[in-house]
Amino acid sequence: MKKILLLSLAVMAAMPVAAQRRTMEVVAKDGTVSTFYADEVEKVRFSEEGRETPGIEAIDLGLSVKWADCNLGASVPAEYGDYYAWGETETKPLYSAETYKYYNLEWQTIRKIGYEITGTQYDAAKKQLGGDWRMPTQTEWTELVQNCEWQWTARGDSFGFTVTGPNGNSIFLPAAGRLYDVEGQDRNGYENIGGFYWTSSLAEDNEYNYRAFRASLTQGMHGAEGYDVPEIGMSIRPVHGLLAEDDPEPEPGPMTMTDLGLSVKWADHNVGAAKASEIGNYYAYGCIKTQEIYGDAAYKFYNAETGLYEEFENGISGTPYDVAMRRWGNGWRIPTKAQVEELVTQCTWTWTAKDGVQGYEVKGPNGNSIFLPLSGFFGAEGLTCNDPADIFYGSSVSGNYTCSEEKQALYSTSNHSRYILKFVPPTSSYSVKIKADDTFKSLGLPVRPVHD
Repeated sequence: MKKILLLSLAVMAAMPVAAQRRTMEVVAKDGTVSTFYADEVEKVRFSEEGRETPGIEAIDLGLSVKWADCNLGASVPAEYGDYYAWGETETKPLYSAETYKYYNLEWQTIRKIGYEITGTQYDAAKKQLGGDWRMPTQTEWTELVQNCEWQWTARGDSFGFTVTGPNGNSIFLPAAGRLYDVEGQDRNGYENIGGFYWTSSLAEDNEYNYRAFRASLTQGMHGAEGYDVPEIGMSIRPVHGLLAEDDPEPEPGPMTMTDLGLSVKWADHNVGAAKASEIGNYYAYGCIKTQEIYGDAAYKFYNAETGLYEEFENGISGTPYDVAMRRWGNGWRIPTKAQVEELVTQCTWTWTAKDGVQGYEVKGPNGNSIFLPLSGFFGAEGLTCNDPADIFYGSSVSGNYTCSEEKQALYSTSNHSRYILKFVPPTSSYSVKIKADDTFKSLGLPVRPVHD
């Protein structure tokens, strides 16, 4: 395949100040010449024509995702590429707990950034390559291990595994070792002996350990069940493709609806619930999978480095980011702000209990009704009521149900809030209302779907 010459040689030694600047010439086969100043050329990189990203190509192995043909930071399969600490997106001179971005030296603790970081602001592959490139999950690494043929071999000066997929295509994984601090110097010692590749999945998070899953590759052994401290510098082999985010468990209850005499029909229970009195699952805005923790640190659409939230111009109702549509299908979707306001203003709300769970019976203009249980929401520190004002007015918990639209930011550079349906017990001075401010997109809220 035709080779394309991209700017890439080591910078030539500087000439004396009085000397003229040196140039380099690239002479094509047709005789045309391209001239560059040598002191402006950092390195020369060759890549194959047609690649989506220079130096990297997505290989279909017949698995759930495509795998890159070389490591992150490499331009050919045999190169080791760059090393990254888990959750960091840039390389650095030294890999240790003290240099780990999320390590608190004063308290000697590690800041938690989520149980799954693929496709988030903590994903080096996503940041460096963009598009649908990302770090592989432990599940995807396990799929590679269990469904492919592995052969220890050499490619040039690099030893590693040729991994052949079910469809006959293959990739090469070099044994690049790993970097860690030994007396102030980064040491490897495992080159051509072992390959250590980060997955995007956290393995342990307790008082004593914070470990992420890694794939370990040595001659005669390969697996993805091991884990290590996050500050070590390891290789990353990117994958290409959307994450299969749907929760694996089926919906426990029938997906039925009630006609209240409004513009849309309302579901009889929440997403993830078996009946009306159950709260069901909690979801951050635009996310279709439940989480172990919520808040900005675990929100995939928040960039901690820039402080910006990804925005959804026309909301998420009926899009791939709509959990109601993804889980229930068949025309189900998260309600819009207008549809929620219609529920509030055109229905009669009666405080009651169902199966011992407190909430509101909401009766429509035609006499039919649904039940909405109190839910609270999941914040960064777990289940809580919505805001301090609720407690002040006598409510220990509130009902918080997501709308499909963001709230326009007034004092920040990106939209961090979403509209919600909020209600509290009648002991409060609030009664029923739409809460339209400071409801962060990163919080976990239940979903009550609507249908035409």
